[in-house]
Amino acid sequence: MVMKKKLLGLDEMELIAREATRRALSEYPQPSKEDQANWTLGKFETESEGVFEIYIPSDRPLDATVISRALVDRATGEVSVEVFLKK
Repeated sequence: MVMKKKLLGLDEMELIAREATRRALSEYPQPSKEDQANWTLGKFETESEGVFEIYIPSDRPLDATVISRALVDRATGEVSVEVFLKK
């Protein structure tokens, strides 16, 4: 009998990504409340990972400003976060 490991779902991965992103952003100066009010969360999953981006939308998607990107491994829950703010 072959046992398949259950992969994490989007909601489970979002909790992991939120905490890791919060820790990563704490190392940067806090943006103004007005800037933060424009932040949007984009999320999707692939076969192997969940992708969570905080961004400021624009009229054209290519012109959106990405604030951070968290990648969560669906099998292990391991997370990595990139922050695109200036220190």
